[in-house]
Amino acid sequence: MFLKCLRFTLAAAAIAAAPSLAFATNLVLDGDFNSPGSSSSFTTYFSGQSFGPWNVTGTGASTGVDLIGTYWQAPTVGGGSVDLDGNAPGGISQALTLKQGDWYKLSFYLSGNPDGQPTVKTVAVAVGSAAETFTYTIGDNTHSSMNYILETVSFQADATNTLSFKSLDTASPWGPVVGGVAVSAPELSTWAMMLAGFAGLGFVGYRRNRATKVA
Repeated sequence: MFLKCLRFTLAAAAIAAAPSLAFATNLVLDGDFNSPGSSSSFTTYFSGQSFGPWNVTGTGASTGVDLIGTYWQAPTVGGGSVDLDGNAPGGISQALTLKQGDWYKLSFYLSGNPDGQPTVKTVAVAVGSAAETFTYTIGDNTHSSMNYILETVSFQADATNTLSFKSLDTASPWGPVVGGVAVSAPELSTWAMMLAGFAGLGFVGYRRNRATKVA
């Protein structure tokens, strides 16, 4: 009887997890900034323009971003990167298709343009229920060693979900740098650990019931 109940519990949990498992891949289009990519060391895009699936945001004619090609080291996952300060601080955004109420994880690599001030670069990141500010301090960064940091944020999806990165620097052409952007649901290994936990709790309960009967 116990084994039948345990199998039923595990099956129910697996069915409940199935919709999220279907979204275990990256839900961001061109999170590595390869399409179209920069055909030179970098290409500047201004507010109101777009490249690939990304829209460029900002206030003022000179605000925008630089899509980096060969100008400096790529993030750990490869691909390109974006300096969020073009001629003046700007940002990028992309509308995502997510299931309202579900939880997701945003991850991205963060660095900073080493060519000039400010020493501390600041970026606002928003998607779903998450709205956070990240800072990056330039140390011994060089074009060949950008010292990227992997940042992660857990968030719950809203009715509409626009992922945005916005530079909070003031009047600088040398801004925070992002690359390797990804949004995903909990991975299969996470659900496997949860199911194993359910099984363990069921077995403990079974042992206790059996010990009580024997006593």
